[in-house]
Amino acid sequence: MPELATAFQTAQSNVEPSEGDWENAPAAHDEIGRVLAEDEKLSEWGISPILIGSYGRRVSIRRVFDVDMFCRLEDYPTGLAASDVIDRVYDVLRDQYSSPSVTKFDRSVTVLMPDSDGLFVDIVPARKAGTAWEIPVRNGGWIETNPIKMTELKEDKNAEYGEMYVPCVKLLRQSRRTLLGRAKLGGFTVEMALFTACEDGLVTGNSMGEFFASALEGVAEVFRRMADEGFQMPDPSRDGEVLVFDEDADFETARDKFSSAAIDARAAYNMGDDEAGKAALLLQGILGSNDDFTNVFPMPSGYDKQGNKRNYAEGSKPGNQQTTAGDLRFG
Repeated sequence: MPELATAFQTAQSNVEPSEGDWENAPAAHDEIGRVLAEDEKLSEWGISPILIGSYGRRVSIRRVFDVDMFCRLEDYPTGLAASDVIDRVYDVLRDQYSSPSVTKFDRSVTVLMPDSDGLFVDIVPARKAGTAWEIPVRNGGWIETNPIKMTELKEDKNAEYGEMYVPCVKLLRQSRRTLLGRAKLGGFTVEMALFTACEDGLVTGNSMGEFFASALEGVAEVFRRMADEGFQMPDPSRDGEVLVFDEDADFETARDKFSSAAIDARAAYNMGDDEAGKAALLLQGILGSNDDFTNVFPMPSGYDKQGNKRNYAEGSKPGNQQTTAGDLRFG
């Protein structure tokens, strides 16, 4: 296969959040954190917010439309209901921002931040539960979670795979957008499928091209197990527990779409050096486009949009700014 290392580097850059995204999220976190900390009751409960989710784990992709704010309550009173916390957070934020910008849900409060290019912040209160935390669920109860540990595990996995794991998570999140569209299955589910596949020894590779193809195969296999065998993904942040996903998560569609994408990615990897354009076309079909780029994965130099090698008789013709295609095997 033409490794297309430069093209993969460009694709990785193309899915990175914009400079504005990276600035808006922490600014919103700081602003809301100050508002909540100034409330006497929340301060008494020991509120201490941090950013979690894909942004907190640094695996967000362009564009960042929402971020999760994990509001740890270090001194949570015994007997206090989750709904009481939600109500208090909602009242404080409604007083600060206009009512249409603040929405209360069973497990969180969401704020549409002013002057932040459409950024929503989802504020989730949490209480201590041993070495982990608990967050509200729809029935008024609590469910255990450990997002801080999840971030640590992501860093460990990235080091284990030579700094390719995090870039691959982002490419897979972009692939999910392209492959699944509005099908019910979020980026976190894909990320955890990759983690599970790595833990099961299904993912290998010494270059991003090989690693990406293997990752798609591993994720497809995890989704196959879930759709066909009732497999439950382990929660790596909590020993002996499994991850819980939305009841309407469509694992059958995910199985089919990711299996097909894995076949294309492996075919691209197996192509010869003179087929770099055709390989790029297959990868473009998997990664699609985003708001800023027609194709996340670029066509390598020396090939037209259909993946055909440009024909230059004797190097560059006079007046033609296109140089002769060189060796496309970048690493």
